[in-house]
Amino acid sequence: MIFATVFGYFGYHLVNGDRGLLAMVHLQRENQIADQNLAEAEATRKIWELRVSELRNQSLDPDMLDERARVLLNYADKDDIIVFTPTR
Repeated sequence: MIFATVFGYFGYHLVNGDRGLLAMVHLQRENQIADQNLAEAEATRKIWELRVSELRNQSLDPDMLDERARVLLNYADKDDIIVFTPTR
């Protein structure tokens, strides 16, 4: 009887304890989500690094400069197609 009680106690905590199997599965899921968020953040960072590098004096891209000037000054050419999007 004592052996069954001790075995049951340790078995319960093996599965449901703070460092049990269910906690391990939960941490693995959180780790996967964190890895996905990291990959998305790195991809976004690479995109922004490319855009910033195109605006530097050493490698100034005329198209990027024109795009930024039009956005900041609300300027459009007569041949441009303007699509209005709802703001939140």
